[in-house]
Amino acid sequence: MNKPTTFADVVCCGCSCLCDDLQVVVDANRVTQLTPVCPHASSYFAVTGAAADCRIDGKEVSLEQGISAAGKMLDAAKAPLLLGLGEMTIDGQRAALDWADRLGAYVDAGNPAEPDPSGVVLQSTGMITATLGEIRDRADVILFWNADPQTTQPRYMERFALDAAGRFIGGSRTAMAIDEAATATSARAELFCESPVSANLEFAHALLALARGKTIDRERLAAFPQIEQIHAQLAAANYAAIICGPKFYGGADGAAILETLADYVRELNRANRAIISLLKSGPNWIGAAESIAWRTGYPSPVRFAADGPAFDPTGFRAAKLLARGEVDTIVRFDGDWLKATPPEMLAALEKLPTISFGWSDFDVPAKVAFRVAKPGVECGGSMHRMDDVPLPLTPVLSTKRKTTEAIIRQLIG
Repeated sequence: MNKPTTFADVVCCGCSCLCDDLQVVVDANRVTQLTPVCPHASSYFAVTGAAADCRIDGKEVSLEQGISAAGKMLDAAKAPLLLGLGEMTIDGQRAALDWADRLGAYVDAGNPAEPDPSGVVLQSTGMITATLGEIRDRADVILFWNADPQTTQPRYMERFALDAAGRFIGGSRTAMAIDEAATATSARAELFCESPVSANLEFAHALLALARGKTIDRERLAAFPQIEQIHAQLAAANYAAIICGPKFYGGADGAAILETLADYVRELNRANRAIISLLKSGPNWIGAAESIAWRTGYPSPVRFAADGPAFDPTGFRAAKLLARGEVDTIVRFDGDWLKATPPEMLAALEKLPTISFGWSDFDVPAKVAFRVAKPGVECGGSMHRMDDVPLPLTPVLSTKRKTTEAIIRQLIG
C-alpha cells in the first residue's frame, strides 16, 4: 500500500494571489489535505470524476477524432475568435497565440466578465505600481477602492496587507476604504467613504485637484465629506498603496478613471512613495495580457493577419465582435469566467460553432470539447500573479490527459 505523499510550497491557482506556500497531501492520487485552509484552494484542488478526453456534440470520441474535427472546423472558418486565455499556463498561452497567428484569428486575452483598461492606460499615461511583497513590507497607508480582498482573495490580508508583518514598517498600518456599500474589507478600515461607482471619476479628479493645491467645489462634493481626510492620509504616508478592484476600473469610463488616478499617484510621489495595485481575478489573466504584448507589441485585443497583428482596444473586444456578428467560430478556454459572463454574451457564444478546452464540465455547449490536464494540479508550467510575478506550478496528481498546449501543438501540426 502506497503511503500518502506531501508536497510543500505548492502554488494555488484558485485566485490571482497564486499563494505559493501550500502544503498538499495526496493519497491514492487524490488530494486529502490542504494547509493553510482556503475556500478557493479547496475548490481548485477538487478534481471532478472521470470524463471523456474528447466529445463531439456531447458524444465521447477519441482524442484523434476530436483533433481531426476541430481542424476541419477551423479550415472552414474565416474569422475565428480565441477567448479565455487567462485559464492557461504561459506555455499554453504561447501555443494559443502561435495557433491564432496561423488561423488569422481575433484574440481577446482579457477576462470577458471583467473589462480591464489597464493595458491601454499603461500605453497612454503609464502607472506607478508595485509587487505585493513591496506593499506588504512598506505600505503604511492602504486605501481599498471598490476592492474587497477579504472576500475575493481570502488570504490577501494575511499575506500582503493588514495582517502581514512588514519588514520596513514600524507600528500598525492605516486602512481606508471607498465603496458603494459596506464590505468585509471596509469593516476593517478606520475611515470608510460610501460612494457610488458612478462618482469615481469625479472623486478621482477631486483628489487630483487637492494634490495640485487647487480649490475643490465643497458644495458639489458635499456627499463625500471624507475626501480631504482621505487625501491628507495618503499625502502624509511614507508609502501609500491604493488597491483597486474590478468595479473601480471595469465600467465604460474605466480608462479615464484609471488615468486620473495614475496622475494623482504621480503627484503623491513628488513628496513620498505611492502606488496603484489592481486586484484581478485569477488564475492567469495578467499572464495572458503579457503574453499577447510580448508576441504582438500590443495589449489585448488583437487580430492576426498576413501583414501583421492589428490592434483595436474597443472594436476587437469579444463582446463587440459577437454583437456585430463579425466572428464565425469560437475557440474557448473554459474556466470560472464563464460563470460570470453576461447572459447576452453567453447567448451569442452558444450560437456559433465552438471548440472548447477545459478541466471540468460547464453548461455552455461546444461542438468539440477537449478535457485537459488541470494546471497546478495535474500538470506544471508557470502562471503570473496579479502583480506580474511569475511562479512555477507543481503537478500533485498524475493523469493521462494532455495539456492544452500539447493538443494545440497537434492541431497546428
